Amino acid sequence: MEQKLFFIPWMRRDEVKEAIENRAILLVPIATIEQHGPHAPLHTDIDNVTHICLEVARRLNPEPRVLVAPPIWFSPSPFDVEVYPCCVKMRREVYMDALNDILETYLRSGFKRIIVVNGHGGGTERWIPQVIDRINWTKKSLIWPDWRIPADAQVYGFCYISFLGEFAAEELAQIRKNPLGSDWHGGDIETSLQLYLHPDLVDMSKAKKGWTYISTKYAPSDLANWHRQFIIDGYYPPAVRGEEEGISGNPTLSSKELGEKIFELAVTKIAEFVKEVASYMKR
Repeated sequence: MEQKLFFIPWMRRDEVKEAIENRAILLVPIATIEQHGPHAPLHTDIDNVTHICLEVARRLNPEPRVLVAPPIWFSPSPFDVEVYPCCVKMRREVYMDALNDILETYLRSGFKRIIVVNGHGGGTERWIPQVIDRINWTKKSLIWPDWRIPADAQVYGFCYISFLGEFAAEELAQIRKNPLGSDWHGGDIETSLQLYLHPDLVDMSKAKKGWTYISTKYAPSDLANWHRQFIIDGYYPPAVRGEEEGISGNPTLSSKELGEKIFELAVTKIAEFVKEVASYMKR
């Protein structure tokens, strides 16, 4: 299916309305603009996750019907903008309120299933679930006090790499062949995806090994399972300084071929999830 028939910014209002009436599932890519080392573009997070969502929709449509919302480009970045210019800053409460209002807009438009697909960390892995939980559990609207979110509407959310680490760990490990494992930011996963999507924007001659995080029994280090570190609040794996500041992982292991394989794995697994969600909507 042509992208213009499932990417909301390119659709006409009647086309969107018809898709909603046909119980379309909405994917909402969210990430940020921030530095990814001297070798990769600032759009890495949001660009990777948006392309994954678009490809999921392209492959699944028209059954189930899947739309992709405009990407939410701006999420708080932890990096110092005086050292790394243009890493977006945003107050947590502003970020959470904005996300809530965007999701409420889609819910009041009629969507009954929304999936927020996160491509960034920086604290958002804690804040996004809080917004989703408030919507799902209270059903109270912050925009329209006299309107209640429908009881049968539901919002889901996950970080796409954590999703792969939980549901495709073996496949991801086989694809990466990375003995160090650690890739929290700008390493082999994110850089490889950009080499696949936008090779002209990556300068591998500037890629250097970043910080390495050593897994311990109670502190996983890989980006693929980094969400598990929050089981124990405030406890993080030990770090070993690398050649380059601002990177967690080893981008020198990146390749276009690796990026294509990771992209295919992400699209395949997320598509499986969307189909499962759609199957329960029919019951």
